[in-house]
Amino acid sequence: MKIIQNQSPAEKFITFTVADYCLALPIKAVLKVVTCPVGDNHKLSKMGLIQIGRHIIRVLDLHQYLGIESVHQLPQSQSFLLITPISQAELCGILIYEPPDLIELSLEMMQPLSQSYYQSGLLKIVSHAVVVAQEKATKTIFLLDLQLALHHTNFAG
Repeated sequence: MKIIQNQSPAEKFITFTVADYCLALPIKAVLKVVTCPVGDNHKLSKMGLIQIGRHIIRVLDLHQYLGIESVHQLPQSQSFLLITPISQAELCGILIYEPPDLIELSLEMMQPLSQSYYQSGLLKIVSHAVVVAQEKATKTIFLLDLQLALHHTNFAG
């Protein structure tokens, strides 16, 4: 992989897996990553909410949106919540089941994905894709567009 350093500086992204897709958010869009508390939260999670400290946070379940699994069907292993603001007064938590990673990507490497009414699933909630070389293969990372994801999922309902 060749990164052109003098034309576009690299930016940091949090990457995480949903279903078999690798998604990313700019690190500046993520307030924090927390371990999901266990206990009474299972009932709240069925309503799309989770309690962290004194805060009730709306949960964005991309697993369910992509038609893979719903929260209560997934293994009850350790899960994490990517906390991101959706307004000045409201936070959103993206539920993930593996620890996220931090990666630097050149903005020039990102290819925009055009939006179409005929798209479904993943293509309705991502804006860009980037292919990165790894040791034995390449990996496609999709940049999650949080506003599109909130619009197309049941989050707003």
